[in-house]
Amino acid sequence: MTGFRASRPSALATAIVCVALLSAACTDSGDPPASISTSTSTTTVTVPSPNPSADPATRTSAIASEVPGFSRRLTQSLQTMLNEQPGSVGIAIGPVNGTTPAQLFGDLPTEVSWSTIKVPLALAALREVGAVAQSDINLAIMNSDNAAAERLWGMLGTPTEAAAAVTDVLRSGGDTTTVVQSQKVRAGFTAFGQTEWSLMEQARFASQLPCMPDSAGVLALMREVGGTQQWGVQSIEGTAVKGGWGPQPDAEGNYLVRQMAVIPTESGDVAVTMAATPDKGTFEDGTAVLDDVGAWITEHLDELPAGQC
Repeated sequence: MTGFRASRPSALATAIVCVALLSAACTDSGDPPASISTSTSTTTVTVPSPNPSADPATRTSAIASEVPGFSRRLTQSLQTMLNEQPGSVGIAIGPVNGTTPAQLFGDLPTEVSWSTIKVPLALAALREVGAVAQSDINLAIMNSDNAAAERLWGMLGTPTEAAAAVTDVLRSGGDTTTVVQSQKVRAGFTAFGQTEWSLMEQARFASQLPCMPDSAGVLALMREVGGTQQWGVQSIEGTAVKGGWGPQPDAEGNYLVRQMAVIPTESGDVAVTMAATPDKGTFEDGTAVLDDVGAWITEHLDELPAGQC
């Protein structure tokens, strides 16, 4: 892939990002609080959350007894943690390039992509224009910069052509159903950021991302994200992440926060996608929920299904 090194972005790219970080707060399609800015095919097996008003012990007892790739003890531990969160949360977990299907847990199976869609957008731009897109890819991935992402989108042609190009990247990554939004459906927000992207389809894509042509440079950038994306599983050494966040249209501005990740383990890599809509609704509350999910993953990382390209 022209213009990227395998492990870290170039010094020039890093300098560009550092200047951007000093001159403006990191933003997604929705602005987080300023205090934060400094800081192939699978079968879905859904484990639904029991009644959230029930006692935690009762809710845990309602968990399905068997989930492929997960022990009953591990499943119960995960669901107990999810039940304790203040709001709705979902998580999909599966091995990279594995035959074991990814599994979905929690009560938030799908939502709009927000800036997690910038990963396939970056790959689409690389395929279309190559090194010309490098500086904007650095900004869009590491700093979640919307202006840079809009420039990448423009490199792909008309909105219809751009949406088709990003959708093609999803198909090559194993996502068989998601269609990238071509038109702006909410004033003030990008078209592509409002793409409906389920956690399971995103997990399918994440599970194939390390195996896709030209992905090494983008994954390297995902391991070097800026302060507004340093939550969830980002603290696990060597993990590649992309965050997305923004206000919900029908919840008085309450935030949806989500993250896509590829996590290295001793036995291979794990693909994880997760999302939360916290009861209090702020960006900080959402990242706090995903920090709890990340802490659980860190504790149980060696027990999760992992694979290799």
